[in-house]
Amino acid sequence: MKGRPTSEQFQKQLEDMVNTLRSEIVRGHYAAGEYLPSEKMLAARFGLGNVSVRKGLDQLVEEALIEKIPRVGNRVRIKRTKGEPVSLTVSCSDVTVRNLELPRLLDEFHKQYPWIRADYKIATAESTEGDVITLDNYQFRRLVETEGLPALEPLDAQPDIYPGLFKPFLVRGRLYMQPIVFSPVVLCYNKAHFRECGLPIPDGGWTWDDLAGTAEKLSEVKGRYGFCFHVPDMNRWPLFLLLGGGRFEWDGPRLKPIRGTALMEGIRLCRNLIQNRKAFPLYLSQNNYDISQMFSEGKISMILTTYLGLNRWKRTELDYDITPVPRLDSPKTLSICLGAGVSAGTRYPEEARLLASFFTSPIAQRFIQKQTMSIPSSRLLPVRITDDAIRRPERYPMFREMMFSLRTHHDLNVPAMAFPVLFNQIKAYWADLIDEEELCARLESIRFDANPNMTDEEGREVER
Repeated sequence: MKGRPTSEQFQKQLEDMVNTLRSEIVRGHYAAGEYLPSEKMLAARFGLGNVSVRKGLDQLVEEALIEKIPRVGNRVRIKRTKGEPVSLTVSCSDVTVRNLELPRLLDEFHKQYPWIRADYKIATAESTEGDVITLDNYQFRRLVETEGLPALEPLDAQPDIYPGLFKPFLVRGRLYMQPIVFSPVVLCYNKAHFRECGLPIPDGGWTWDDLAGTAEKLSEVKGRYGFCFHVPDMNRWPLFLLLGGGRFEWDGPRLKPIRGTALMEGIRLCRNLIQNRKAFPLYLSQNNYDISQMFSEGKISMILTTYLGLNRWKRTELDYDITPVPRLDSPKTLSICLGAGVSAGTRYPEEARLLASFFTSPIAQRFIQKQTMSIPSSRLLPVRITDDAIRRPERYPMFREMMFSLRTHHDLNVPAMAFPVLFNQIKAYWADLIDEEELCARLESIRFDANPNMTDEEGREVER
């Protein structure tokens, strides 16, 4: 008796069907408007059950190659423009190139759609020049607040994505970016330093007092400090505002007082950490790379970073690991998500949608998982990677257990454009140029003009 196929064999059969039909569609075997063979015929052709065939066809629907016509069949959507090759441009940052292995990923896209060639260009933050635009959740919110949303086309949500990743890219209930990868902020530590000092390694139960005390002991080694991070970074200092679970409240266009709130507790905690000369160096870093470099050289024992930041060490022999950031009350951390959107000005809307959808396809998500430290947005991928091409920290899979603790800048209930204003006042407090009372008074006196286009992730007007 022939045994049932393993899950790996079944997955390969399903992928073969999808890849074959995709290739036949893009090569013109099925013309635009033509119907694919019936599900029964496809099941017989590829040796799959009807349910499996339906699942494969759903993927082609997600890729905008076909559309399901109820009680009729599956109709081909895609058509080539005069049979000529199409060139697309992806607008992105240099960090995105690294975090997605973008040149090689675009080569994978070309293999799937041989008549489409995609390249990338490095652009400034919130730039919408190009056919496909990549932005993180904070950049997207800045784009919305500066009335740049009409530059993007609404998209259909792809299935199999972690549900919480859509929220930062929703405006009035419509999705404008497909989530590609995400990452929580985590604590990264040098395992060798802990062994040398006979100290227990960090764990998920650590408080910030535990971190400070351990950092002081690690700093007793000459030429080394126990803890550091690039304070001004937008994905670092707001973490401390989120830790206590509080958020800003509004009285019209002004902030309500934060005296005695969880927000003030987090701000005070950050001040105590960066002023602790027994643990935190007086190092004028220009960016996160500076901190990572000091960590690589063994000058710092613990840093705040992200999974995206770990891509700098894909080939390193550095003996390091990661753990959740310490807790202030219950576990919380800042999460960053990178998405892809379609430019409203593209000459090739169908092809641009194909590329945006490709980034969340099983092929692209598996490529990202195997070739980078970035966390793919698909929740269907296995956490453990058996044929890994890079060296990962031992605790890499822990992000699955951290999903409940993820927060975004938007959870603080302030517009993205307000963060630089807040930072200018808070950093004066951290430098002892003003005291806590003056900080609170200054924050209360600032007027933030409401933007009628500002809405939260679920489409409601932002609370003021």
